[in-house]
Amino acid sequence: MPIALFALAGLLAATLVNRAADCWLSPSRLACGLTRAPRRAAAVVVAVPLVFVLAGRRAEDAAAALLAGLFCAVLVLLAVVDWEQRRLPNVVVLPALAAAVALSATPWAAAAAAAGAFLVFLALYALGRRLYGPGALGMGDVKLAALVAAVVGPGAAGGALLLGVALAGGAAALWLLRGRRGATLPYGAFLAVAGVAVLLWAA
Repeated sequence: MPIALFALAGLLAATLVNRAADCWLSPSRLACGLTRAPRRAAAVVVAVPLVFVLAGRRAEDAAAALLAGLFCAVLVLLAVVDWEQRRLPNVVVLPALAAAVALSATPWAAAAAAAGAFLVFLALYALGRRLYGPGALGMGDVKLAALVAAVVGPGAAGGALLLGVALAGGAAALWLLRGRRGATLPYGAFLAVAGVAVLLWAA
């Protein structure tokens, strides 16, 4: 499959990501059709086609590359929504999780990886609530961890989640140095970005 077609598919996916973030998943329905974040919209239009092209170059076949690109686009959408709205909507996470398991080459292994990630992050969620209060980690982050594990597969799940934790920890430290104590960290955005990076690496 020519690389130009991957870029075109990525451009279509980027358009859908921006449309979903600005309209379908936006709490401000009256602004549907407009973007409140033109820089983000431009970044998505550049980044998502690039992700599809990279997947096309690395994957063994076109179908696997397109599937990797689509899951990357879903993770980009979740990163954008979490960054801008501080939420990870079930209407995206749960169907994507089911699709990641069903379309995996080894569905039972993908389901086991998702369940393991869910349980680990559920424990972190409970510990965070006990130590820091309800804002430390959300259930959306727990479900997103399961999605990332299912998407990247059991062999790469641990690395992807550790990378996400490291990125979030680095961002939290930077926020503290800048005096943003008390601000809500979009933890899921960093998990999603780590999932994209590892998925492309493993494609």
